[in-house]
Amino acid sequence: MTDFANFPSPVAEALELALGRLDVRNAHSLLERYQGTGPAGPRREDLARKLLAAIRLVSGNSRALSIFGVEEDALPVPLSGIWPFAQAEQLRLALVATRRRGGSFRTALRLQAVDGRAIHVTFVAWREKEDEDTLSFGLLDITEQIAAQDELLRLHAQMAHADRLSTLGVMTATIAHEVRQPLAAMMTSAQAGLRWLRRQPADLAQVESCLETIALGATKANDTVAKLRTMASNRDHDLERCDVGVIIEETAAFLRQEIASRQASLLLDIAPGLPPVAADRVQLRQVLTNLMVNAAQAMADAQCWSRTLKVRARSNDGFVIVDVEDSGPGVTERDRDRLFEGFFTTKETGLGLGLRVCRAIIVGHGGTLEHLSKASAGSIFRFTLPYGAQDTASADDI
Repeated sequence: MTDFANFPSPVAEALELALGRLDVRNAHSLLERYQGTGPAGPRREDLARKLLAAIRLVSGNSRALSIFGVEEDALPVPLSGIWPFAQAEQLRLALVATRRRGGSFRTALRLQAVDGRAIHVTFVAWREKEDEDTLSFGLLDITEQIAAQDELLRLHAQMAHADRLSTLGVMTATIAHEVRQPLAAMMTSAQAGLRWLRRQPADLAQVESCLETIALGATKANDTVAKLRTMASNRDHDLERCDVGVIIEETAAFLRQEIASRQASLLLDIAPGLPPVAADRVQLRQVLTNLMVNAAQAMADAQCWSRTLKVRARSNDGFVIVDVEDSGPGVTERDRDRLFEGFFTTKETGLGLGLRVCRAIIVGHGGTLEHLSKASAGSIFRFTLPYGAQDTASADDI
């Protein structure tokens, strides 16, 4: 059996590999009990904590010990001190995957050093021959790469936020410029009409003229607001035949790193042969991106130990139905009725426009967007898109 503490391989050093071994002999019975529990609940969480405490880090080369911040003379150490509880499910999967002959497991993890440092690694686990009591592992430190990606995401978010603020500024200036003139004309005509009406005798012809001017001003103001609402919802975009399953897969591929950075796993369940829908591809991606990122953020902000984001798509009764489900804290009963209100948000830095815009886009496509309650923790946001004869929604529906 290889002694990783004195592993001199120049290949490992050149590749900056951290190698080590875990003692898992006390984890077998816990793993069997773990397998018999449901998908969530206090019992499963208790077993996850016991599993982390039962497994020990017993050896490692210098790079592995340096990553963990563990001195060699301190070995063995319980895994619970360096493996976050939120990642316990990944450890269980590693143990299960390596049970069979030749089995291995690979995933991205966010571990924690003894001194509190967060470490992002690629984790690979395997068994040495027929040894069931030890689990060998390799780590590749990708902390710097993740930090660079996070910085890039932060810059993208700042640019997107600046763009939204710029758009709001332009719309505000447009409303002020376009609507002020008809409102001023309406006010002037109303004041003049009152004066003509109060004359003895009243000049009804002039009053009629003033009322006509007021009606024209109201029509212009209404047309201006309608134009701005059309611009905001992009209704003037051409619709095309879209495969919703493909759009989901493309969006998932784009967001996979964002979701992984929040220690969440992404599961796609797309029914085969979904009928195409008439839609704006860019807007559908906008809706999916908003819902998926919201879900990942909710699970991360709540420090959920099991973070699973599921996106399901199926067809029924003339509609393609898409569910975005998370295992986060859910939405309080007090907030459910206000979720889609403009400028309502449960985030400290949110503007409260995302869900409102998403619903406007879906309604503009003839579908619906709603929040569904779950029996367990988490949220489901469901939207539908018609694939038969599509009825266009009126502007008042948005």
